[in-house]
Amino acid sequence: MDESVAFATTFNQFYSSLVFFARKLIRDEFAAEDIVTEIFLKYWKKQKHFNSLPAVKSYLYISTRNACLNHLHHRRFEAATKANLLVLSDDFDDDHVLNQITRTEVLRQVYSIVESLPVECRKIVLMSFIGGMSNQQIARRLHISVHTVKNQKFRGIRLMRTRAQKCY
Repeated sequence: MDESVAFATTFNQFYSSLVFFARKLIRDEFAAEDIVTEIFLKYWKKQKHFNSLPAVKSYLYISTRNACLNHLHHRRFEAATKANLLVLSDDFDDDHVLNQITRTEVLRQVYSIVESLPVECRKIVLMSFIGGMSNQQIARRLHISVHTVKNQKFRGIRLMRTRAQKCY
């Protein structure tokens, strides 16, 4: 039998059943028709590899099922992406994004200035302002006097202010 006649016979025999099968799986008539059409295009290229009708039938149904599962997976992924984009678009309007960029840049500069402080001064500034520790807690932890903590903190703030003014 000629390849095109064999293909037409197979197409006429299984197309409607496969569309029905796909429609039951994905609940979308147009997508089901597209999927089955794609499956038949793949079958057209491979039809000479099949030697029996049960093998063809099996290939068509399994391929349709897999294509439907891929379609559903893709549809769920698209839905999740759209939902995420809606949330992001609500949370990230232009003003919000610009504010976050500005905040990030300011924090980067502050951390850069803090990192440039002398070691002991930096340690006390970080423990106080980042760690939230009191002067007494810092003094106990570093085994130094509260007066030294206050002096180092004052020195750190003064150095930070001077260096920040140079940035602007």
